Amino acid sequence: MSLLDALKMFSDTSSANVTCPKCNKVSPQSRQKLNKNITMICPHCGHYFRKNED
Repeated sequence: MSLLDALKMFSDTSSANVTCPKCNKVSPQSRQKLNKNITMICPHCGHYFRKNED
């Protein structure tokens, strides 16, 4: 594993603040979920959403 691969893995584990499209509240979500467009759950209202809706 190269140094760049290790840095990429570290940066993928960080979180980003995401706004729920239903209740407009901000919550931290995994950057890995954002990059892979995995369904996220709002911890405030329980709404399921993705960064890029189809």
